[in-house]
Amino acid sequence: MFKISTYNYKKASFWTILLIYFVIIAGGVVRCTGSGMGCPDWPKCFGRWIPPTQISELPTNYVEIYSKGGHLTVEFNVWKTWTEYINRLIGVLIGFAIFFTLIYSFSYYKSNKIIFSLTFISFVLVGFQGWLGSKVVSSNLLPFMVSIHMVVALIIVCLLIYAYSLSENKELKVTNNFKLVLIITTIATLFQILIGTQVRQNIDVVAKSMGFAHRELWIENLGNIFIIHRLYAYIIIGLHGFLIYKLHQMNQKFYRKMLAFFIIGEILTGFVLTYLQFPAAIQPVHLVLGTMSFGFSYYLYCNIKVSN
Repeated sequence: MFKISTYNYKKASFWTILLIYFVIIAGGVVRCTGSGMGCPDWPKCFGRWIPPTQISELPTNYVEIYSKGGHLTVEFNVWKTWTEYINRLIGVLIGFAIFFTLIYSFSYYKSNKIIFSLTFISFVLVGFQGWLGSKVVSSNLLPFMVSIHMVVALIIVCLLIYAYSLSENKELKVTNNFKLVLIITTIATLFQILIGTQVRQNIDVVAKSMGFAHRELWIENLGNIFIIHRLYAYIIIGLHGFLIYKLHQMNQKFYRKMLAFFIIGEILTGFVLTYLQFPAAIQPVHLVLGTMSFGFSYYLYCNIKVSN
């Protein structure tokens, strides 16, 4: 039964946040499999609401129809087409999820207008994100546009996490030093994600120049940005280590275990990518662990209060 209540808001906002992370995974899969132009038009896919499953379902001159400005040659691949289409379907689910979250946020309209306002802004940004997705496709996956698409997703996550934390009304008492390190860790993790998007852009360029072959040579052709990304990771590890140790002292098992899970996962997937020739399946896992680490650090920050 549809009922506007604070409890339903918490559930809806929680699942919306998870869906956003799920679409980040899906986007990572699309990118690492080269499926971004599996649907060369938007919002339809090869002019259809349900994508084709075989080339015979397309017009004979589909290459000329869907090629863009002479810079893009379209070649139908059923796996890439449906990979991109599923990514779009998940985006549609987020649209429905944020709509219901907005409706449920009216339960806070009188008691806490901040929650309602944050949810409304998130709702607007999700619509903007959908429009931006169309521009990513029309730009032929311009790396800068792909990175902007990721940044907007993180902004939406932060807004919803803040609203969700306000609805939970939790309070974790910490010292000033802990708060300072947590702020530094959260900001540093965000910068690491942004540096990672630059690494990802360079990978795209290198991979295309090598015909998506010779993966063992990709790293040495990435330039200084990869060295910065790898060295910066040690700072991230050290900051997380401090927080995990302090949370252990405070007997905060949930926060400690979650931070440990994310940072260990990041280390392991980063190691695999660096030394095992960038396996495609690990790339979206590494990406989502980084974004979830940032999101969880921000969630922890939303719940802390400095004790006197």
